[in-house]
Amino acid sequence: MSIANKFISWPNKKFFLRHVVQMNYAGKVYTVLRGIEVAHDTTGWNQALFVCYAVFMTLGMFWYTRFWLLPRDLDDYYRESDHVLRTVGNMYITFGAAVYYFVFCILFSISYTSIDHPVSLSLAIWNAWCCILLILAI
Repeated sequence: MSIANKFISWPNKKFFLRHVVQMNYAGKVYTVLRGIEVAHDTTGWNQALFVCYAVFMTLGMFWYTRFWLLPRDLDDYYRESDHVLRTVGNMYITFGAAVYYFVFCILFSISYTSIDHPVSLSLAIWNAWCCILLILAI
C-alpha cells in the first residue's frame, strides 16, 4: 500500500526520514556549491568549516544513494532484518545523524556571528531543520 493511501494518518518515523532524504538531496548540492564559494571568499576557521562541510555533505550523498535511495531501503532500514546497518541499529544511526546536523547548526551559528554572512545563517537554519526531522525519524 502506498503512503498516499494513508494520507489522513499521522506521519511516522519512516515518513520523516524519507522526507529528510528527499529534501536533503537538493540541500546537499546547495551546501556543497555555496560552501565552496564562501570558502573561497573567507579565511581561517570559517574557510575550514565550509570546506569540511562541503566534503562531509558530498560523502553524505553517497550514504543516501547507498542506503536510502529506494522506498524499500527505508523499509529494510526500520525492519528487523539482516540489513547491513542492523549491527549498529537504526535508532543509533539516525540519532548520530541528528547530532551531526545539530553540531553543524551550532558551528554555522558561530560562523554567522563572526563573519555575518547570509550563507552561514541559512546553513545554521537548514541544519537545525534537518536535526529536528531526524529526531522525529527515531
